Amino acid sequence: MATVMAGTTTLVAHKSSFAFPNQQLGSSSKPSRACIQKEFLGSPCRGGVSRSLSSVQKKKLQQLDSAPAKKVSAMAAVGADLKEYFVSLEQKTDTSKETVLEFYVHEVRIGPGTTVMLNAGTGHHELKLPGYGSMFVFDNDVREGGSRDSKLVGRERGHGSITDEKFKEGLQLMSKITFNEDSQFGPGSLSFSGNVGGAVAPYELIVLGGTGNFRGAKGYAIVENCPPHPPAYSFHWRVHLSH
Repeated sequence: MATVMAGTTTLVAHKSSFAFPNQQLGSSSKPSRACIQKEFLGSPCRGGVSRSLSSVQKKKLQQLDSAPAKKVSAMAAVGADLKEYFVSLEQKTDTSKETVLEFYVHEVRIGPGTTVMLNAGTGHHELKLPGYGSMFVFDNDVREGGSRDSKLVGRERGHGSITDEKFKEGLQLMSKITFNEDSQFGPGSLSFSGNVGGAVAPYELIVLGGTGNFRGAKGYAIVENCPPHPPAYSFHWRVHLSH
């Protein structure tokens, strides 16, 4: 039943290294527009940027109180300056990068070395008879490639359940992939949520976060079914992380 899976993991990085020393993934120091405006016009704004009008600009605006037309012109110049500042701020703060991880998750559904179990709900203990409300647990291999003898780089553990009556969306899961310390990605882990095994593939999962080298991670994963070799099934994962 190609709907019960947690994924097979083949890990191959598109970048040679995925390490973030002294850096959190997804951090952002971009202040709000309102906060920038306050600071730009000389008012204190906790957590904002420090940018205010020069003393010459302030004095000039004060002197123009009796000349409205000239004051409007001066304010327009200040507005243009502010707009230019916003543009430069966007350019400076848009420095995010993307790292793509590739790996395979392997699961065995029956027989020796079974890694997935139907443990509650409809079809209890019988993988051929799942239904609405069925719940599964899994402890799958994560490997560099689609072959079961490729290098083991971690494990995917979690649980999932069938939450739609017609079973069109497959298994709604929560999983955590923990990478071996001696693998190219370890030490660290990534947590995911989403649906797999439904009628429409590939499947897209949310990256909830990470630990170790992936602390503060955010992004998404695209999961595709590989040709099955019952009772073994594998899944190709591509994880897109922004940092």
